[in-house]
Amino acid sequence: MPTGGYPATVVEILDERMTFRPAALRAMKAFRASHPWRGTDDERRTKFQQLVRALADAYQIAIPELLFDLNGSSSGASAYDPSRHRIVLRGRLSVVTLLHELAHARGMDERDAVRWSVNLFRRIFPRSYSRLVHRGHVLLRPEDVQGEVCPAPAS
Repeated sequence: MPTGGYPATVVEILDERMTFRPAALRAMKAFRASHPWRGTDDERRTKFQQLVRALADAYQIAIPELLFDLNGSSSGASAYDPSRHRIVLRGRLSVVTLLHELAHARGMDERDAVRWSVNLFRRIFPRSYSRLVHRGHVLLRPEDVQGEVCPAPAS
């Protein structure tokens, strides 16, 4: 297992039978219906804030503060600060990243946060999930890996 407790790959944490609270599934379906990738930046941030409130309610935790530090780069520098019960989304708005950081707000370690966030995202956004590229434990948009040099397949 890699350092930091992350799974080595996304595949090892996929679980078709994973269950989620009904209220969490309702919140995610409402979020999906809001078209989170559409709208102005302010409208999109509002949709993410509404999702955080709904999921916090579903899992009966205090609503974490949600801050944005967006510049269009990778969301990989996003973080949960437990001392302030605060999620900071950095780079770009990412549903998987938001879910991952919310999992930390629920008390999950890295492996469980990856497992919960990826499986919930895949359940609610199967088409979007199918377009993503796996790199270790991370899901990336295809445009983020364009131009990568891949080793030639073994013969």
